[in-house]
Amino acid sequence: MSLEGEWARADVFRVLRDISSNSDLNWPQIAETYQFDLSVIEDPQGVVPITAWHGVFEHVAEALGDDAVMFDLFNNVDIGCFSIFDYLFSCAPTLRDACLAWVKFIPIRTNAYRMLFEEDETGGYVEWQILEGRGEWRQNMFARIGWSTQQLERALDMQVPPILIELATTAPQNTSAFQKKYQGRLKFGAPHNRIFIPRSLLSRPLRQSDTHLYEIIQKAAMEELDRFGQLESPLTRIANEIATNLAHGACTLPHISAKLGMSQRAVQRLLEKEGTSFRKLSEEIRRSAAERYLRGTDLPMKEIAYLIGFSELSTFSRAVKTWFGVSPRKFREGATRVSALNGGPRKKVQPSRVASMPRTVGQPKQTRSGKSARVE
Repeated sequence: MSLEGEWARADVFRVLRDISSNSDLNWPQIAETYQFDLSVIEDPQGVVPITAWHGVFEHVAEALGDDAVMFDLFNNVDIGCFSIFDYLFSCAPTLRDACLAWVKFIPIRTNAYRMLFEEDETGGYVEWQILEGRGEWRQNMFARIGWSTQQLERALDMQVPPILIELATTAPQNTSAFQKKYQGRLKFGAPHNRIFIPRSLLSRPLRQSDTHLYEIIQKAAMEELDRFGQLESPLTRIANEIATNLAHGACTLPHISAKLGMSQRAVQRLLEKEGTSFRKLSEEIRRSAAERYLRGTDLPMKEIAYLIGFSELSTFSRAVKTWFGVSPRKFREGATRVSALNGGPRKKVQPSRVASMPRTVGQPKQTRSGKSARVE
């Protein structure tokens, strides 16, 4: 499921290119494979399709021979690499203000997903929405976590702030310095991609807080929001709303339409224009979520069934059998066998070998698991 018009800012590729410059990656070839114009990575306003944004990270990690490398690469980038979005966090009055700024201004970085910030009596959660069916996002998410924790470290002036990190994917086979640093505070196979921040830190003034400078930064960010906010994809809003509401058992056309502030007929017309329907889109998102949970987590079957909107385990099992040809248990066992056959940490590729790797390492607009969803 690739949604037309979904984009993310291309400057992240420039940063990725620069911090992995010693690896002799073939960027013209990467741009051709993932179907984007290489010149956009030098354009401050440049954007690339979200499928390329995900796929290139998978490609580079594969080429480098290290599936944990993105944690370290992006945990060490300089503040300011992503311009205004960096300073919205580092110059905010408090950590709570910084998190809320991420939520408000994420549309200047991408129109494909939103960030969430919620508080309870123990603290706050910064969460990235999971994009179902837009290609493998695992390495891209490792990079986002590395970058965001670095923002927290510098803003709080702490080498290892007392945060908890949850990732809705499997642990890498290699081990990064980042993982060692956050040992015991990093959980893989979780239902969400999010960072928990203790309540005691949320009101803490940030090290680089500057009221006057922050007003200037917010003004500039609002100008970018006006520019990039007009590029929002209505289809993306529908897909993300469906994914968000699966677990609440409220994934119906009337409910989703009401949440979006649209009439049911308007939603149906928009989907028809894109060559799909509400039922078909919901089914694709539910299938993608089921595959991700079964392959990437150890969650109990009953919990997975709940998370993707099935009230009965038997109904979930029948759906999985329809989608993949086997039961949920056999599907998970097949994925586990494939992982075991890969045999532990991978040997890192030397730079001289990277340039000769075939173009087909990591296919564009397709998850690795998507090459063969059926487990024989």
